[in-house]
Amino acid sequence: MLRLSIAACSVALAAHVYRSPTPAPGSPVLDTIQAGDSILDARRLQPFTLERHLMMTRGDTVKPWGVQSEQLSPASLDGNPVLLDVLTFDTPRAKTVDSSWVDARTLRPIRMRSTNASRVVSLEFDGTRVRGGTSPSTGAPTVLDRRLDVRPFEWNTFGLAVAALPLRPGYRARMPLFMDRFDRIIWYKVEVLRDTSLVRPSGFKAPMWEVVATADSIAPSARFWVSRRHGFVDQVFVWEEGVSIMYARKISPAGR
Repeated sequence: MLRLSIAACSVALAAHVYRSPTPAPGSPVLDTIQAGDSILDARRLQPFTLERHLMMTRGDTVKPWGVQSEQLSPASLDGNPVLLDVLTFDTPRAKTVDSSWVDARTLRPIRMRSTNASRVVSLEFDGTRVRGGTSPSTGAPTVLDRRLDVRPFEWNTFGLAVAALPLRPGYRARMPLFMDRFDRIIWYKVEVLRDTSLVRPSGFKAPMWEVVATADSIAPSARFWVSRRHGFVDQVFVWEEGVSIMYARKISPAGR
């Protein structure tokens, strides 16, 4: 997902369309999941390469906002097996390449590096500690070193973590993310809303889990459509106050 300085819809739209229903008596327990917990199973994922088209809505204006490509592949880091997720954003503002290294078994974040013409952002994750900083093309760099109360996930690989959960209708969890934009932990409530499908240009109905992740504060929230066939996030709608972006997977006319 995009490292947001923008991303979502108006508060009214979010409240009307994207509010999770109030849990009924007897609803599933809300799991609390930290990075590294065994409930996340990377075996639910397979290497993939895909492309998503971005459509941004701000107020009454809807316009294309570039293309995102994503590639997940096995790799090694310091001699240990990892998965490398590379997101490339080609937008009117900049071309940004975000690379994230996660544990090959649990998807625990290890390292993130985001690069474009104006700055480089680096984060290193080690349990409850996050270190790194931002090096702008002009001006002084900033340094970050935080010891936290939880083992956080990282925003760019949040979709992978959601896809690796034991998804089923009604499943609910709480997950902490460290977001350097806010320099703190943001807790997300994750809920599987339903077993649904997306209709392809060919007419094929691709089976999906529809999952909403709602932030506990003023931060981006997201609605994921996780492919039940492929195990990746097929498309995602991300919103915060005033603006939204839909990331829709590019599908060939005969694609599924």
